Amino acid sequence: MSFADSYLGQIRALVGHRPLLVIGVRVVIEDAQGRVLILRRQDTGDWGLPAGAMELGESLAEAMRREVREETDLSLGEIEVFGISSDPGTECFTYPNGDQVQGVSILAHARAPGGTPASNDGEAAGFRFVDPVGIPAEGFTRPEYPSLQAFLRWRETGRFQFF
Repeated sequence: MSFADSYLGQIRALVGHRPLLVIGVRVVIEDAQGRVLILRRQDTGDWGLPAGAMELGESLAEAMRREVREETDLSLGEIEVFGISSDPGTECFTYPNGDQVQGVSILAHARAPGGTPASNDGEAAGFRFVDPVGIPAEGFTRPEYPSLQAFLRWRETGRFQFF
């Protein structure tokens, strides 16, 4: 689906760049070695997680599966929600085109389903499985880096992350 055809794209056509509240999803995909899948974003050049906005008429689980399929061409199995990020200090973001959002992001974990990640929608320029402990904040998409840190806390403690 093109951005213009998406719910958010249709709203943007009406309101321009002004800040919008957006329900988002982020999925940490972990392989058998404990590494996580990161992707290089086409729009900013930063690394990030498979993520995106929920569409009108879909559930959060459907949004997670769709975003992962669109951005990585992978089909997820079981998904486990581990947190919610809504801190304006983290979730307020201005895209390179000037669009502004304040997100409420549902954070989820899934095991790597096998297969080779590939961009289905052109949003990702590359993929890597990396040790999440060693990922620096610099060069990582600012709103998504705290989600990665929340994943590490969840993986260590098993406690739901809410910030």
